[in-house]
Amino acid sequence: MSSRAPLRHRSLRWSVTLRNACVQWSDRWRSPSSRRGNILVLSAIFMIVMMAALAFAIDLGYIMVVRTELQRASDSAVLAGVGELVNGAAAAETEARRYAEMNLVGGKAVQGVDANIEFGHWDDNSRSFILGENLPSAMRVTLKRPQQNLFFAPVLGRKNFSAEASAVASYRPRDMVLVLDYSASMNDDSELGAIGVLGRTAVEANLKQIYQELGSPTFGIMQWTPVYISSTNKTTIKNTLKISNVAWPYPSGSWNSYIDYVINDATINNAGYRKKYGYLTWVNYLLESKPMYSETPDLWKTSEQPITALKNGVTVLLSFLQEMNSEDRLGLAVYTSSSSDAILESGLTTNMSLIETISRQRQAGHYDHYTNIGAGMRVGLKELTDNGRTGALKLMILMTDGIANRPYNESYARSYVLQQATAAAAAEIPIVTISVGAGADTALMQQVADMTGGVHFNVPGGQSVAEYEEDLEEVFRQVAGARPLKLVQ
Repeated sequence: MSSRAPLRHRSLRWSVTLRNACVQWSDRWRSPSSRRGNILVLSAIFMIVMMAALAFAIDLGYIMVVRTELQRASDSAVLAGVGELVNGAAAAETEARRYAEMNLVGGKAVQGVDANIEFGHWDDNSRSFILGENLPSAMRVTLKRPQQNLFFAPVLGRKNFSAEASAVASYRPRDMVLVLDYSASMNDDSELGAIGVLGRTAVEANLKQIYQELGSPTFGIMQWTPVYISSTNKTTIKNTLKISNVAWPYPSGSWNSYIDYVINDATINNAGYRKKYGYLTWVNYLLESKPMYSETPDLWKTSEQPITALKNGVTVLLSFLQEMNSEDRLGLAVYTSSSSDAILESGLTTNMSLIETISRQRQAGHYDHYTNIGAGMRVGLKELTDNGRTGALKLMILMTDGIANRPYNESYARSYVLQQATAAAAAEIPIVTISVGAGADTALMQQVADMTGGVHFNVPGGQSVAEYEEDLEEVFRQVAGARPLKLVQ
């Protein structure tokens, strides 16, 4: 019998040996010191991964910050620039670069060389910027930040990145209605009653200018400087002046009415011209007693004040709108009409020459003597709500030199103005109010502006005609230049 163990027994011993070895190895693996070593290895691996992810996030976040700051700089630059387009492309470019350089991008100031500025027009239909240097109404500013260094990416072979941002801004077209005071008081600064405020020399010089603008008519032996006639008998006075057979030159008035005026009017008396007859007192009679177009049709051709200063201010507004070629439209409403209400003289139009003609061919008290401010506001508001363009900024420009006294009485007239201001505020239509002279209700005009989100301009009384005109022109210049801007891309 052989001494070697059978194969079955040898296999059994190897199985036992292998099992014992596995048990011993497993016990060693489960030991605390073994586990700690493995966790340290894994933690090191995870830490590397986390640091890499953090580095990637920091660089990516930095890229996003730079792009955001660049876009913000582009937006501010283009809005500042397009606001200066009214003063020309050169001024607009200078302002855009100045605003761009006020911004920090990636901790560094934007440099002028990084800005590309283009002029043109914005097409709302195609939502596109169209290049064009001829009377541009829009700007595009593109800012670049080339070769901006990264923090951690160089480890992976990426040292820097480039960023670019572009913005387009344009004028927003406006639909505006002028609501102007053509009441009879708009010639008060040309009357002898203004001597106490403007001085005798200025008032009498203005009266002579009006006489000359009427064609320097001659009647009998009347002269410019009034002549005193003591008699109160109209026939005697007319014979003395040799006007008994002279026809009155206008549709309303008469020599008898003029004589009564010179004898009895308090303004004439206070100015020292009672019973003094001449073209100076005759012109004053026309302005004070017969100012309407139906009474003295030629007065719109003359320099009656302050209405002529107002007309010149309107001309400044129209000139700016034409020069800017910005698709603004303008309407004109005047108060008060022949029915003591108001009238829309022109609906919204781009024909600025039409507005110029109409405003010039109206005179103080053209239709009526009284002041129905609320009616003018109502007419202007209706035109803006009925015919204003979607997307255009709707605006009312309201001017007065006096106190509302129609409809009915001053108390109701004032509340009527506030009713219309409430309606305008509900329609989100701001009202720019202009008070002219010491007689204007400045508190009411300020309230209207505040209620509607507009602004109030006060042209104070006690000024010369030239100062009135300068102030009014400056007001309308500001209105024209306060262009509504829009960031369109």
